[in-house]
Amino acid sequence: MAAQVWPLLAFAGVLLAAALVWMARSGDPVPAEMAWVLLVKPATLGLVAPFALHESAHALVLKRIRTVTHITIERTAWRTSVIPEGTMTARQTAMVALAGPSACVAVGALLWLPGLDRSLAWWYLAHIVFLMPFFGDGRALWHGYCATRRPPTKDRG
Repeated sequence: MAAQVWPLLAFAGVLLAAALVWMARSGDPVPAEMAWVLLVKPATLGLVAPFALHESAHALVLKRIRTVTHITIERTAWRTSVIPEGTMTARQTAMVALAGPSACVAVGALLWLPGLDRSLAWWYLAHIVFLMPFFGDGRALWHGYCATRRPPTKDRG
């Protein structure tokens, strides 16, 4: 994930470094605080970390499924996805789809606790939207659910 968003991370790092140099020379912490709150924290801890957790959770669940023979990471300009090769039951498909968003929502719930970081919690909690049917996790969850609801077909050999 970090490899995909490296320009944003590089920009955030350069901006923070410049602000820290300014703070060291002038004693003014405001630019460094602004760089952290407005760019570095949201980019690294709010964007990159939750997506890395999301995809890692999918991969961890996939690794436990013996019929999945290979896991490929597919990156495009707008997304990163974990693509399994092999076979899975409908229930396994649903569990894999739930794993990524659920891991992020769990971390978001912990961050929501008093004394932690509620602004950062929203970045993690927002992953619940990936269970909507127009996202890949939501489509996989829906297909897995529908497959478990269908009656088994009888072989009419």
